[in-house]
Amino acid sequence: MQGKLELMMGPMRSNKTAELQRRADMRRHYAKQYVMVLKPSDDTKGGPGVVESRNPNGGGKMSAFAFNSTNPWEVLHAIRDKEQEIGKRVECIAIDEGQFVSDLFLFTKHLLDTGHDVLVAGLDLDFRAMPFGEMLNLTWLVNAYGGSVTECMAYCNCGARALYSQRLIDGKPAAYDSPIKVPGDSYEPRCAEHFVLPGRLH
Repeated sequence: MQGKLELMMGPMRSNKTAELQRRADMRRHYAKQYVMVLKPSDDTKGGPGVVESRNPNGGGKMSAFAFNSTNPWEVLHAIRDKEQEIGKRVECIAIDEGQFVSDLFLFTKHLLDTGHDVLVAGLDLDFRAMPFGEMLNLTWLVNAYGGSVTECMAYCNCGARALYSQRLIDGKPAAYDSPIKVPGDSYEPRCAEHFVLPGRLH
């Protein structure tokens, strides 16, 4: 039996991680499922082995299995080990910050094909307003396998809906040609009117 995919996407500060944690908790407490939470190594939020929401009213901290962002396939061994340890199937795999994960589409498809339900939370666009990693590709899997796509909402300081993640370096908008991944940088959600990208090519 194939699994189903629940996809949560949006800009920074849209409560993606809090929503992932809420759904994981619901499955644990009400469906009595074992949910294995995964944390890619490029995610520096919350510290090693911890998935943490930035929302003070969110899900707080949740233990997670940390893996190399460039090799999610190593997780398959950890899933088998966990199933032997608990004596039952791991029904659900939850992946936070999915935009960082290499082979995300194929890895998620493999999990669905082997009968795991999958939750994935992540940014849809990078700071350049371009598709981030393979997050948007996962919508095909929702169509093919069933599940849901949740557009998590964030708001600009002006009160309008924010669609973009504005990267700030020393309080100023980052240039278009700055690296995609910069540890410890800061972001804020921006609407189209207030999103700024110095050096944008078009």
